[in-house]
Amino acid sequence: MESKIFKLGLSVEAISLYLILFDLDFSKVPLEMGNIEPRWNASEDLLKKALDELEMNTVVSRRGDALEINPASAWTETKNA
Repeated sequence: MESKIFKLGLSVEAISLYLILFDLDFSKVPLEMGNIEPRWNASEDLLKKALDELEMNTVVSRRGDALEINPASAWTETKNA
């Protein structure tokens, strides 16, 4: 896990989603909504907002129906999380 995630100014929800994604990726589980949603404890709307925030900060990218965690060097800070 990249500690840089805590320095980007992201919301708690976005960081929580990153931690879920990191765990899935580490476990070699595809980063697809069917694998993410059972681990998400908040509303679907918050999941969408957290995902949008991670995409906006280039932490993740969509690859068809799956997500991919980008290298930390590609991540950008936000002032409007």
